[in-house]
Amino acid sequence: MSIGALGRYAFINAKLRSRIGSMLGAQDLDNLTRSQSLEELLHALKGTPYEPLLELYDKSGDIQRLEAWLFARMVSLHQEVIQLMTNKHASTIEAITRKLEVENLKSVIRLWFSNRVKQQNIDHRFGYLFHKQIVSPIDWTQIVNAENYQEIVDALHETPYGEVMSRFSIEQLTQEGLFSLETALDQTWFTLLRSIVTKLPAEDRKLMGRVLDRDTDLKNIINLVRFGWMYKLPSDKLRTLMLEGGLVTKTQEFTEYLEKPTEERSPINLVQRRFPALAKELIESDITTAEYQTLLVEKYLFKVRKKDFQVILRGNPFTIGTILAYFFLEERQNAIIRTIINGIHYGWEASAIQEYTV
Repeated sequence: MSIGALGRYAFINAKLRSRIGSMLGAQDLDNLTRSQSLEELLHALKGTPYEPLLELYDKSGDIQRLEAWLFARMVSLHQEVIQLMTNKHASTIEAITRKLEVENLKSVIRLWFSNRVKQQNIDHRFGYLFHKQIVSPIDWTQIVNAENYQEIVDALHETPYGEVMSRFSIEQLTQEGLFSLETALDQTWFTLLRSIVTKLPAEDRKLMGRVLDRDTDLKNIINLVRFGWMYKLPSDKLRTLMLEGGLVTKTQEFTEYLEKPTEERSPINLVQRRFPALAKELIESDITTAEYQTLLVEKYLFKVRKKDFQVILRGNPFTIGTILAYFFLEERQNAIIRTIINGIHYGWEASAIQEYTV
C-alpha cells in the first residue's frame, strides 16, 4: 500500500473509530427500551446523533417521518465515507451503498405496484421515501408515476438495475407478486459489489472476500430457514434466492435440504455441522414454532456477524475493515432505534422490544 493510501486510511480510521467509540452502548440501548412513551425515548436521545428525531416528532407526531430520517441518515453516512475515498476504494463504498439504493428502489416499486396494479391510493405514502440521489441518478418520482411497467424499465436503463428489470413482465408480476423481482435486485447489487472487490489491492480484496463469503453464507442460511422451512417454498424457487459465493450452497447439507419434501426439512440438520451451538439452541428451545425458531436462527447468525466485525476492529487499522465495521455498527444501531420507536409506539413491553434488539 502506498504512503498516500496509508495516510488516507490513518485519517479515516481515526475518524470512524472516534464515532464508533461514541455510539450508544448496550446499557444505553437497554435503558431506551424501558421508556414509557415516545416523548420519553426521544428526550433520552438528546445529546446523541439521534437528537433531531425529537424536534421532528414535536413538529409532526409521525413515526413514519422518524423512520424516513433514520434511512436518510444512513445514506448520508455512506455518502460521507465515499467522499473520503478515491478510485477503486470509492467505487467499492459506492457498491456497498447500493444496498440502500436497492432498498429504496424496492419501496418505490412497491408503491407503484400498489397504485397501478392493486388500485390503492399511495398519495400519503410516497412522501416518506427518500427522494434524492443515492448512487445512480434515479428519478424516483418518475418511477412511482409511471403509466406502465415498461416506463420503469426505461427509467432504469442507464443504471445497474435496468437489465434485471427487463427480465420481468407486468403479467408475471401481477400473477406472482414482486418477491422474485426484489430478490433479483438484491442479487444484482451483491454481484456488482463482488465484481468491484476483485479490483482492490490484495489485503483489502482478501478481507472483503472473507466478509462477503461469510455474509453470503449467513444470508443464504436465513433464507433457507425462513422461506424453505417456515414458508415451505419449493426447491426450484428456493435455489433462486441464493446469493453467489460462500460455502453453504456447496455442502451436502444444502443438497439434502433441497431434496427433502418441504414438510421434512430440518433447520437443525442444515446448521449442525457449521454452527453446532445454534443447533443446540434449536433443539433445547422451549418454543418450537417455525416463527420463533426462525427468529432464533436470525439472532444467532447476527451475533456471529457482530463477533467477526469485532475481530476486524482489533486487526490491521490500515485496511477497509474499519469502514465495514463502522457501517455494520451504524446499521445495527439505526435498526435498534427504529425497533424501539415502533415497539413503544405500538405498546410493546420492554421485554418484547428487547427480543428484537440484538
